[in-house]
Parts: sequence; C-alpha cells; structure tokens
Amino acid sequence: MMDLNIYNCLIIAGIIQGFIFSFLVFNTKKFRSISTRLLGFLVLAYSLGNLQYILPDVGLMTLKSMYCYVYLPSAALIPVLLYMYVHHFLTPMSKITAVEKRLLAPFSLFLLLTLLFRIYFVLNGSENAVFDVFSRLVMGIEIFSVLFAIVLLSAAIIKVFSFGNHHVGFNPKVIRTSLNWLKYTLIVIFLGTLLWAYLTYRNIFVPGSNVSYYSLWIVIAATIYWLGHVGIYKFGIIEQRKRIRAYTVKNNKIANQGEAKNEHVQAFQKLVVEEKAFLDPNLTLETVAHHLDLSSSHLSKVIKNELHTNYTDYVNDLRITEAKNYLKNPDFSEYTITAIGLEAGFNSKSAFYHVFKKATGKTPLRYKKEIGVTPDEAYSHS
Repeated sequence: MMDLNIYNCLIIAGIIQGFIFSFLVFNTKKFRSISTRLLGFLVLAYSLGNLQYILPDVGLMTLKSMYCYVYLPSAALIPVLLYMYVHHFLTPMSKITAVEKRLLAPFSLFLLLTLLFRIYFVLNGSENAVFDVFSRLVMGIEIFSVLFAIVLLSAAIIKVFSFGNHHVGFNPKVIRTSLNWLKYTLIVIFLGTLLWAYLTYRNIFVPGSNVSYYSLWIVIAATIYWLGHVGIYKFGIIEQRKRIRAYTVKNNKIANQGEAKNEHVQAFQKLVVEEKAFLDPNLTLETVAHHLDLSSSHLSKVIKNELHTNYTDYVNDLRITEAKNYLKNPDFSEYTITAIGLEAGFNSKSAFYHVFKKATGKTPLRYKKEIGVTPDEAYSHS
C-alpha cells in the first residue's frame, strides 16, 4: 500500500508533468532546435531523479531495491544538460562542441559502474559486501555531483550575466531577448543546489542525523514545471520573432526622413533609421553618441534643434510605426503581442504597452482588433 502525503503528491505531480512535457518535446516537429531538445532531456532527467527517490518514500520498494534495480546517476547529468541548455539558448546557431561532450564523461563513467554492479548483483544475488561497496560509490557520486553542479551552475550564471548586449545597430542574424527570467531561474536553481549540498553533507558526514529531502524534491518539482512552461513559451516567442525578422529584412523600406541640414543629424538618421538601429532595444542616446564620436549632450541638442523632438520620442515613434506594420499584417495575426513588441525594438511587453498607449491612446491589442486583425484567443493575453 502506498504511503502518500501532501509532499510526495506534489512531487509525483511534478514527475508526471515532466514526463508529459518531455514526450511532447520529443514528438513535436516544431521543437527541433538543440536548445529545446536539451530542455526536454533536462526536464526528463529531473523527473527520473525525483522518481527514483520517491519510490521508496511512498513504500513501493525498499531503498536497497531502488539502488539495485532503478537507480541512475542522473545527478551527474543534470548540471551538464542545464549548462548546455543555457549555452544553446543564448547562441541557437551553435553546434554541440567537443568540450560539451566531454562534460558528459563523469555521468557516462558512473552509469557504466552502476550497470556493472546491477549485472553482478542480478547474477550473484543479494551480497551485502558488494552492496556496501556500491553504497560508498553512490555517496562518492553524490558528493562529486554536488560540487560539479556548483561549478557548472556558476559558469552558466556568469555566461548569462556577461552575455553581450554591448552593441549598436540592428543585426538581422541575432535575436536578442531579455534574459531576466533565465537569470532568476539559474539563481533559484543555484540556491536549490546549495540546499542539496547541505542535505548531502548532513546525510553523509553527520552520524545519526535524520535528513529529509522533501524540501529539495519539491524545489525540483517546481523547477520542472517552471522550466517546461517558461522555456517553451520563450522558444515560441523567439520562433515568432524569427519570422517577423525575416519579413523585416525582406521589406527593408527606408522612410523618407526629409533632408537634414546638420551633418550630425544625418549621421544619426543613417544609423538609427537606415541601418535600423532603433530595433535594438538596448539603444540609448549615450551609445549612439559614442558610436558617432559625439557627446550625448551635443547630440541631444542637435536632434532637438533639427528634428524638433527629443531622442526618446524620435526612437519610440519609429518603433511604434514598425509595430503598427506588424499588427496590420495578417501573416502575424496569431502572433503574441510580446513577440511583436520585442521585434519592434521595445525591451519588454510592459514597455511596449506603455509607449504604444501613450502615443495612440489604445493598447496594441485594442489597435489590432479595431483594424480587423484579431489574434487567436490563445494569444490574446500574451
């Protein structure tokens, strides 16, 4: 009879959700990118890791039977998959490298040793001496995996926080997106890893300690849900932005800006309008001035005198015009407002809504409905 409580019910729900998510990722054609496949494997590894430890907890098998017949060293695989997912989410055009493959060596070794023990155990019966050796191996795997996870997570966090936003201009080959969600996710996972390290230390090195792993398992269950939901949502946004970007590049029409008298304004318009730098959400007056080898105060003054506006309003007007073109296009009728706003050069959905409503008196969704391009209901609040 199963021994169920609220904690292991939550954990089991997370495991089931993880298996369903992984199945959908591996069997859906649109999820063919390396990053989404890695995400699918990551969620599956998390789910299998939780599953093998919840089985003894609910009374379906003894802890010894779990180690002998079910256990897999997934703890050594998860940090590698997480690091690889971060890398390929940031650089989707990159291929899996030899270095990344070498990171899988510890898991491969531990898996081989586990399988050899399992074969020996099945062929020779329950030998306590052999199981004691394997138990020490499992402890060693756990200690290594904790330290390995801390190192790889630290590397992933550094990679995300240092990922280049130091540029000026529109690069049609690069889809730049806000990474705040990924930063916060990695920080939470890192804190969960520190909890794992503490529990492992207590369990192995503090005699007589009664360690409960429920808190860690629940964190993992929540991570499974969050990574599955947000990871796929972000992937969908990027795929929509790619198609909008292809349209932008193909229909690169330059609006008539009039003849500017000031050579600095001419250079400003060439960069911001003709080269479509306004589509860069990180563009600022300071970065433009630096690119043009001017002081920001001087550039601000000549924009005001020549164009009778300020830098922010000028750039936002360009972005709003671009967004209107996307909103009017029936090919993008089912695209999320978020994807449209980001491709128009805004750095977030909330910034897009605020600026668009201030300029037009309507939200982007209201504007789309009034011109007769109604998004699918599933996307109406995205």
